Formats: sequence, structure tokens, C-alpha cells
Amino acid sequence: MAKTRLRRYVATTLMTVALLPSIALAFQVLPRISDVDRKLSSLGGNQFIDGIGQWFVGNALPMIKSPVHEAITLNALDCVVQAGLEKQCLTTEAVRANQVLLYGVRWPDDPPFALNRASPPRIADCDPKVTLRSTAQPKCWKGLFSDADKTAKQRMSSKPGEPAFGPGEYLLYRSHFGDLQFFHSMAAYDSETAAETRQRMRMWAQFLWGVATKAIPTDRFIRTLGVDQLEYYFPGDMTATNLFATGIVEVRKDLDKVAMGALLHMLQDSFSQAHAGRNPESGAMCEAIPRFAQPGRISQFYSYAGQVGSLHDHEDTFNALGLQTLQVSPSVVDASRAFLTLWKENAPWSEAEKYFNCAFALEAPDTKAGPGPFTQ
Repeated sequence: MAKTRLRRYVATTLMTVALLPSIALAFQVLPRISDVDRKLSSLGGNQFIDGIGQWFVGNALPMIKSPVHEAITLNALDCVVQAGLEKQCLTTEAVRANQVLLYGVRWPDDPPFALNRASPPRIADCDPKVTLRSTAQPKCWKGLFSDADKTAKQRMSSKPGEPAFGPGEYLLYRSHFGDLQFFHSMAAYDSETAAETRQRMRMWAQFLWGVATKAIPTDRFIRTLGVDQLEYYFPGDMTATNLFATGIVEVRKDLDKVAMGALLHMLQDSFSQAHAGRNPESGAMCEAIPRFAQPGRISQFYSYAGQVGSLHDHEDTFNALGLQTLQVSPSVVDASRAFLTLWKENAPWSEAEKYFNCAFALEAPDTKAGPGPFTQ
């Protein structure tokens, strides 16, 4: 009887899940499980991605459940909508037309990476033969994210004043809870100064801009590229191709678009109140590049490990975006459009850096990072 009830429950759940896309996909365009993900699962150890797993990716995974970044980017490109209605830019046609750029915009939240085959994670549903990303292994992704969250809090307590994770550890751990939080315009740990965080962001932006403008080769080890301090974060035999497209063959011919998307992600995150505090805009133009308006100065960068995830997520929603675009100018959309304009012009980094300095201007460089007002 118990097995019968279980089969009925699963069947009912899968039927309910099967009906969800007709309701939700009007704007929940990304993420989605692709044909490649299904084929990988059929060849790997898990054998299939079930309906619950598909719903899980689109609705339940923290950090990636709402395609706000995609809407901002499409609005900054050529989608014309009234402020506050940015999610209307998320049409199937627009996503398909800009698929690789949007993959890049999504990449910092869901970077693909290989699991350690010699010592695979002790988490159910992790298949070390399949590249780890949310759509290919949703349950494993959630398990690793939860483990990173728990471990980061433990390490923060025992070793405050340093990143919880660093080189040699999984990219997902480092990018959300460790030394690579600059992917998201966040500090690597509590007490890191705003100047230190911005310097790491500048390093990252210079690398991304080089790849985006094809000034930096994607087939050379990152540690040899000559971008100051970048070799510390990627000391091994990793190229831009490995970093951005491990297991994702389809995007490798367009890594310039992927890199540009990753840069837009960092910029856009800096406008989220859960990532950084910003002062009101002054109405001034950027001093070094006056064709663009200057956003409000950054008052403080936050670090994620000490935040409550649900409070953080509340600031990364369409409601939060609409409140900003209705009340702030230049908004996150305007700032994204500025970088896109420079990219289309194939501007050198020396020119793009002028806008970087303007968009990430600091109120007080010595201000120390913390969780901000996003604690229990």
C-alpha cells in the first residue's frame, strides 16, 4: 500500500509539474533544461532528469530562480518597455536571438565546472562524469550550494578576516561564498575594504573586456595573460575556454559574448541593495567620459556568507528592479546600456575603464564590508 501511495504521489506531482510551464514560462524563460542536459543525463549515472528536477531548476534553486539579469540586459539592448515592466522583455524570440550573451549573464550564478572524479562529493545525485551546472544536475547543485553555505559560516567563525574558499576549491563555492565574490560586486569576506573589493572587480573587468573585444586570447593559460593579480585566482592550467565553457561546447566560438555577459552581471549586481549600498545619484555626468551619466556612489560592499539567503533574494526580484527603474536615473539598465555601447564600438580597455571608474565610484574607499542589513 505504501508503494502504491508513493507511486500515486509521484505521478500526481509530475502531472502538476508538467502543467507549470504553460503558466510560468511567460517570463521564466531562463533557466531551462536543454536537450543537451537530457542527453547527458541519459548517458550518465543518474539516467534521467525528472519533472520534479525540471521544476526545481526553474523555481526552487537559490540565486538563479528569477531571470532579472536577462530582463535588464534585453532592456538595455533593444527592448523598449515602460519602467517597471522589464520582465516583458523576456520573450522566447529575444532570448533565442541573444542566447550566448544571456548565457554569459547567467554564468556567474551558475558557472559550469567538473566534479572531482577521484574524490566526488558525498552528496546524493552527483555524477562526476557530467559537468556540474544547475540544469544538468539540479539536485547535486542544490546539495553543493547548501554545503558551501554551511561550510562558509563555519570557516567565518573559526577564521574571520579571510575568504571561506579559494583556489583549488569548486567554482560554485568560491563564486558565491569565497574569494571570487567579486563576480557579484561583493566582498570576499567581512572587513575587506571597499577599495580592495573594487580593485579585484577592476582586475576581473579588465580580463572580461579583453575577452569580449578579442584582445585577450581564449586558448592561453589565464595565469600567463599579464592581467595584474589574476594569476592568483586562476593559478593552474585554465584558459578562458575552460573557465567559461567547461562541458558547454556550444558557446565556445562566441566567448566574447559570454565574457560581456559576465561583465554585465557584475555591473548589474552592484545596483542590487543586497550586494552593495549606493548613494542617491547626483545628476552629474561621468567626469572622464561625460557622454554617460554617473550612477550613485557605492557606500559599502556586502559579503554573502553572513547574509540570510531569503532576505538577499528579496532584492534580486522584478519588484526590486521596478522600484529602481521607476525612481533612479541612471538606472541599472542605463549603466548596462553604457557598457554595451562601448562594447559595440570595440572600445579599448583604456576607454572602458573610464566608465568602470565612474560606475563603481566609491564614497569612502576604507569602508569595511559586512553582511549589511540582511541578517536575522
